[in-house]
Amino acid sequence: MSLVCFLCCYISLFSQSVERPSIWVKQADKAIVLQRIEDHSEIKAYYKQFAERVEKDLSAYQKDKKEYLYRLPWNLRQRQGTHFPPFQTFTDFDGRSREQQIVLMHYLQTAIDCGVLYFLTDEKPYAEYAASVLHNVTNGLLALPSPQEKHNAGWLYTKDHLREAREIGAQLPIIYDFVHPYLKNKGNVYDLGQNAMVPFNFKDGQKVFRTYVKLALERGIIDCNWPVLESPSLVGNILALDDDEERNSLLPYFLTQNTKHQDALAKVAAHYLDYDGDWPESINYANGVNTFLTYLMTLLTKYDPSLHLGQKYPQILEALPKPYYLTYPNKTETILFGDGHRKYNPNYQAYETAYYLAKLESQEKYRKIYGSLINSAIARGDYIRFKLGFRNYGARHYNEPTKLLWFEPSIDGSIKDYPLPVTDELPFAGIVLQRNLSETNKPADALMGFVGGGHYVHGHATGMFLELYGKGFVLGNKSGRSRYRSEIHENYYRLFASNNTVIVNGSSEGKGGWAGLQINTVQKIVTEPKPKTEAISPMNSFSMTRFVDDKGDNAEAIQERTLGIVRTSPKTGYYIDVFRSKSSLPNQFHDYIYHNIGESLSLTSHTRPLVLKPDNERFSNSKNKPWTNNKKARHPGWHYFKFIETSNIHSENVTATFSATKLDPKPIKMKAFVLGANKREYTKVMAPPSTEGPIPYRESQTPTLVIRQIGEAWNNPFAVVYEPIKGNKGSITSVHKLEQNGIFKGFEICSKVNNKNLKQFVIIQDSSNSEFTDLDKEISFIGRYAVITLDNENSLHSIYMGDGSSLKYKDTNIISNTGESTAVFIDYKQDIPKVKTTKSITLKNDAFKTKIYKPTQE
Repeated sequence: MSLVCFLCCYISLFSQSVERPSIWVKQADKAIVLQRIEDHSEIKAYYKQFAERVEKDLSAYQKDKKEYLYRLPWNLRQRQGTHFPPFQTFTDFDGRSREQQIVLMHYLQTAIDCGVLYFLTDEKPYAEYAASVLHNVTNGLLALPSPQEKHNAGWLYTKDHLREAREIGAQLPIIYDFVHPYLKNKGNVYDLGQNAMVPFNFKDGQKVFRTYVKLALERGIIDCNWPVLESPSLVGNILALDDDEERNSLLPYFLTQNTKHQDALAKVAAHYLDYDGDWPESINYANGVNTFLTYLMTLLTKYDPSLHLGQKYPQILEALPKPYYLTYPNKTETILFGDGHRKYNPNYQAYETAYYLAKLESQEKYRKIYGSLINSAIARGDYIRFKLGFRNYGARHYNEPTKLLWFEPSIDGSIKDYPLPVTDELPFAGIVLQRNLSETNKPADALMGFVGGGHYVHGHATGMFLELYGKGFVLGNKSGRSRYRSEIHENYYRLFASNNTVIVNGSSEGKGGWAGLQINTVQKIVTEPKPKTEAISPMNSFSMTRFVDDKGDNAEAIQERTLGIVRTSPKTGYYIDVFRSKSSLPNQFHDYIYHNIGESLSLTSHTRPLVLKPDNERFSNSKNKPWTNNKKARHPGWHYFKFIETSNIHSENVTATFSATKLDPKPIKMKAFVLGANKREYTKVMAPPSTEGPIPYRESQTPTLVIRQIGEAWNNPFAVVYEPIKGNKGSITSVHKLEQNGIFKGFEICSKVNNKNLKQFVIIQDSSNSEFTDLDKEISFIGRYAVITLDNENSLHSIYMGDGSSLKYKDTNIISNTGESTAVFIDYKQDIPKVKTTKSITLKNDAFKTKIYKPTQE
């Protein structure tokens, strides 16, 4: 029998053997919960507040049942005779429509809470209220025609089952499960149509549950987050079915059996393994998937402990805290990619649920992980466990009730501070991040940045893009997002021009795949340290990544980007950004784009303002391209740039200064020291607002720098040193180019830190076999990345070889004993150098002679 026929024609024989409630709790849990309430004052206080919150609704219902239930969104004009009126249907979710929807969600949430209270107290007024809401909502739905839309068909929300599943469909079975004992014991419900107390119609209830099961299985889409967002409704409504055979035959459609419109848990969980342990969508969507799956695995493990879902799919528990691992040092924001949001919202409810599931499954590893996350948040003052939250309607209907029913009275787990790995990665999004936290423990003194780009659901066509953090804020930022399907969201925020990236030949684009935005995924070449491993240097890290820009026909480019962090003191440091780009097409040109939070951007060369002229048509080639909503965009999106001013060709170094005066009493600035090159033009523009930036700037245009290289940008790439500063003076005093035979090899950077001079040679090459020799500076290096630091007396302060096989500076010579690239850090602050290395090396020095050092870490 087909699924459709099965769901439509199934005749329940009510051969029920399950004892209700059975979805969130069982009767055996009642004594345990009540004992916790009795024994723990904070749980008792929470329980008291939980019960008090329903009193107003309960009183209003008891005072005038008809008036109270009349407030639901009935369509009285469609009522026929004495038949029950249908609900209004909805296709929009704003204004008056949303107000009516919130009334319905409020009643459903209150009914759930009353169901929980009935379970704990056996007091019939709670049961009658909850059951009456269930009865009237059931009849209001059944008075509507069956959903007709083939895609995303809802019953009440006729074109949005995805929303209806979360806001209505998932709540009804929970209410039924809790009030079932009352109903089976001949407890009556108030019927608005008859204005009388009547028996509950179990057959009608079962019909509603079957309908929501059918909608989930037959009207959605797969290979994205939709199946998971619909699953609380799917699972709840399956478990609300009273017939054992029917219930057991349908549950595999969540656990293991896919349909053309719904992915089962087994397939969803496999995605995590396919994508290196991550759910492949932007943070808010991935976090929603992780959260719902943790909830559902816990629910089903309680329902049937033999399923062992926590043990079967540990990758989901591993991924749940991912947003925490991607936070910036201010602890309030995460990295931004795709349709995500920047604000970091710790999901303590999910952590508590995962901790409870780990207890059910005897998984000590996850008890430790989540116990530590919870206890650390409590110690910081960021989280109070048993505190009644704001009324949460819709998808998180389970938050407060399960806090009362599931949360452990106490949590075991060590308290840990914020520090996270120096480097981390998110391979599906092509992201490699670096952070350097200051010994001052102040977020304003920390450094962090990332490079990324890839194709995934809710992804953007970004190219190989960059974000930079400084002085407590994400300054060099991805622009954010706007309202879905709006023109600016589709044709700017989702495209190359809204990112810190390079556009090739004015033609970089995404093509095919999700929403026509497919790009190649940025590939990691090398990072030091390796992701999630201990740093070899407290002052340095770097990453090198590669991207192929070949969607469409007119870019045809390969690119490499090196991002380095160099700390010069506990309060100072800078970023190295070297972006190489070359196209196989003739007449190539490359535009390096960098957005930074603030009001203004100034460009100088040799301390004099760079001469700029209006250039309004420079980025207009995309404004008249065809646009089809969610399918074809106006790439690369830079026609939204305004107040465009461009220099003549300028080959000298340029300093760009971005200023933001609304973040702190002292201005927060980002200084960009740009190494000069032939055939280069500089443009400053105002880009659309950074909608995920600091609040004072979310509606202001964003100062943006565009550097155009006419010809290839590989041998002489875009090479920029970024220094975030607070006030008007930074630590960097000069930046010069290192080159060999006219080819870029790195930077010579001079700083003044704590009134002492510091000179650093930062060597950057495009392969592990590349060689650089400067006889005047007495430097010889084979490898990709190295930093030589000299102190106030021009003596060695430290050497960092991030990736190389040999490095010689004056009489100091580092040689990899295997000939392979290695990472080495040598600290010269003490009389005897302190050496760390990832592979065996030989260190030769006139003062310390020759010594072999074995790996301090692999």
